[in-house]
Amino acid sequence: MTGSRRALVIVVVVVVVALGSWALVANSHSPAPTTTTTTPAPVTTTTAPPSSAVWPLGRSGYTDPVAVARAFALRYLAMPTVVTSAYRAGDSRSGEVDVRPSDRGPVTTVLVRQLSGTETWSVLGAVGQDLTITTPPSLSVVRSPLTVTGTSTAFEGVANLELRADGQSAPVASAIVHGGSMGVVGPFHGVLSFTTPTARAGALILFTRSAKDGSLLVASVMRVWF
Repeated sequence: MTGSRRALVIVVVVVVVALGSWALVANSHSPAPTTTTTTPAPVTTTTAPPSSAVWPLGRSGYTDPVAVARAFALRYLAMPTVVTSAYRAGDSRSGEVDVRPSDRGPVTTVLVRQLSGTETWSVLGAVGQDLTITTPPSLSVVRSPLTVTGTSTAFEGVANLELRADGQSAPVASAIVHGGSMGVVGPFHGVLSFTTPTARAGALILFTRSAKDGSLLVASVMRVWF
């Protein structure tokens, strides 16, 4: 090999070695590849709350507020006879109707409303004359044992509590409480023990019975959740 060719080979080898060394150095300072991971957003499942109507369940077929109040007193409260007042509007979609077991009987004021999306009437609850539930508040989530307080007046001071679940004819719990005597309003305290029903909602009812025949005279009714 001539001297000039040997010199050319040496130069090529030096260049290759130099390039290899530069590549190693450059790779040592290159940033590590970035890996991007996407965490899926948590899935939130929401369940619509049950209807705020105590009665009737489902879509109401009552186009008249007095008719739905009368049917509620007869079918839900089981008053033997019902005398109704005229409807009193509270706003454009809600109001109240008084029901009595007789012309001179105590008044149960039935709260009625046209629920959203419907022109028919439903019952949201009732307020009985001289019957007040203080605790729990309306629309509370109730658990056993449930303490119920309020005021009442009745013959011999005896009033009744019932806890009903939607779709069940028999109460899930009941108790007798003692408030004020006839004509005198006094406080009461009661405890209801029960197994939580499968229904999502129901009603708490405070009522008094006739001393004559045991029929329901007057009632306060509030919506509760389970």
